[in-house]
Amino acid sequence: MTSHQSFRSVLLGVISALMVVAPFASGQTDGREFQVRQEDSNVGFSIYKWLVVKEEGRFRDFRGTVYFNPKDRGATKVDFTIQTASVDSRNEGRDGALRSDDYFDVGRHPTMTFRSVNSSAAENNMVMVEGDITIKGRTKRITIPVKVLGVHFANQTVGHIAGFESTFTLNRFDFNVGPSGSTMVGSEVTIHLLIGANSPAITAGQ
Repeated sequence: MTSHQSFRSVLLGVISALMVVAPFASGQTDGREFQVRQEDSNVGFSIYKWLVVKEEGRFRDFRGTVYFNPKDRGATKVDFTIQTASVDSRNEGRDGALRSDDYFDVGRHPTMTFRSVNSSAAENNMVMVEGDITIKGRTKRITIPVKVLGVHFANQTVGHIAGFESTFTLNRFDFNVGPSGSTMVGSEVTIHLLIGANSPAITAGQ
């Protein structure tokens, strides 16, 4: 085999390998389902108490999937579940209160969920995701603005990873969470989501 033929053989082999294991290396993928990764995500919230003090917390345990297609952002689908007992406000006493019947009532309502029913693409890499959120047994339809941070091939183990961010507000009274008639805890809760989700690399036979 000549050196020219050898180089050509190697080049063809590399191209073939890329087509098998990294067809989305440009960041433009076909529609795929991504699994939310806890280690690359944060589910945070903030609320005011006594009208002036901003308290922040998060949930540590959650699962979810995001169907996403960069070529058709309007086809986005989201299914997300949070374990309410995983609430973390950096204060054990306060966390105990949040798990109680007055707030999340984790014994009877161990999860809160969001399931999309419709999505539409918006400007600046935004997707408006409409869906049903259920907290403490009450369901309300809301629309969440989601910023698409991108899709990137990480490595052979992780595959493709997609990043999303969203900030929106909920009224806790809509879900019977916490006491009413008191200024100690505000009614409006701001939710901030930073989501990293992956789709395994395609290998031969998939």
